[in-house]
Amino acid sequence: MSRVKISAETILETASGSQRTTPPLREEPGLSGPYSTTPVTASDPRIRAEVVRLIEAARRIRPRLRERQQETEENGRFAPDINEYLVEHGFYRMLMPRLFGGLEIGVANFFTVISELARGCASTAWCVSLSSAHNLTLGSYWGERAQREIFDEHGYMIAPASGNPMGATAERVEGGIRLSGKWRYCSGAPYSTHFFPTVVVPATDTEPEYRAWAVVSRKDYTVLDDWGSVIGMRGSGSNGIEMQDVFVPDHHLCPETWSTEVVEPTVGYGIHRNPMYSGVFFGFAEGEVASVSVGLGYAACDEYERIIRSTKAPFSASNSLRADNDDWRRVLGMSMSRVDAASATLIRNGELYEEYGRQVAEGEAPFDASRSMRLNNSHFVVEELVWEAVQEMIRTAGTTASMDGQRLQRCFRDIWATMSRADQFQFFAAPAVGYHFDGAAAGAGAAA
Repeated sequence: MSRVKISAETILETASGSQRTTPPLREEPGLSGPYSTTPVTASDPRIRAEVVRLIEAARRIRPRLRERQQETEENGRFAPDINEYLVEHGFYRMLMPRLFGGLEIGVANFFTVISELARGCASTAWCVSLSSAHNLTLGSYWGERAQREIFDEHGYMIAPASGNPMGATAERVEGGIRLSGKWRYCSGAPYSTHFFPTVVVPATDTEPEYRAWAVVSRKDYTVLDDWGSVIGMRGSGSNGIEMQDVFVPDHHLCPETWSTEVVEPTVGYGIHRNPMYSGVFFGFAEGEVASVSVGLGYAACDEYERIIRSTKAPFSASNSLRADNDDWRRVLGMSMSRVDAASATLIRNGELYEEYGRQVAEGEAPFDASRSMRLNNSHFVVEELVWEAVQEMIRTAGTTASMDGQRLQRCFRDIWATMSRADQFQFFAAPAVGYHFDGAAAGAGAAA
């Protein structure tokens, strides 16, 4: 059997799009070619068409996002005209139920589109991901009355959440609570229409104290000017939010019983009959960050390719480009493969989320803590793969690439900010195994 030998030069030329039969998006290495976007695998024609449209919209705005990254960092948020583009093209409606005018494209497709957006600007994608993702939360766990009121208020929902209250207080009153306090790290706050704070609802004579999520309208809270001084994700709009004596009706409160496991169909599945609304919060939430990380990884590959195609190889007698040398090709190839693996894992996680939701909705199996935490930890591994890829690229790109204002330095800072959050992999890995062991032990005891 004969084999066709493909040279490294041919691979690089193909990757940059020079052998495409259709014109590349831009005449710049790394912005076009067969690895420039994740293929859409959705079988439903409606969903497939929506995802293709969203990906193309993300690619069209990519040059503008990249050109304005410095401005985005300095302002702590992306510009209003970018937000108008995102609203117009439906990026905030990806997980919003169709019953209320949403696109309802599914979890795996949401991850794919967010990754494509992050390839232009990770901060922008972080802001969009962590605020639009709560369309899934609302659609899954709140009743129809609350969903209708909240989704209909603007026709779309941009809603950060925060579990970091600073002196928050809730007072029981007739029909609901009165809520005051400050919350930190509310990603998506600048353009938000609503806010999802976590609260502790006080006990009454007939009901015990419980932890809940509330939904508060934009007119009832203030976005603080306190974001942008961190090492990375400086433009993610993760501002604090403050409110004073705001009334939250009971039907806008949702007891937090769905964060770790779901053992029966959710109220959202009963409304929408779609298993994507019958999942577990922890099986999805870290995917919001992991999807941004994948796009960030591809952006770093794009920039690394540009660097090695335009700079001389050190210590080369022939004065050749780095791209002519296997040492730098090898780094790009290995890094690209790590990001590809991260992307494939992320999409598979989204598919599993919906399959587990289907199983619990149809009474086949619970979406238990072991399943949700394993998905959660798999999202963390996605981020680690990107972290490994970006480290290797910045280490071998040369000192110039690490200077302020350089794209690769920004990618490094952004993935470092991602990896250094308080909620890290190491704090979730042992509990995930613990759930598995505890369940196995209980089963063994029952069998005995």
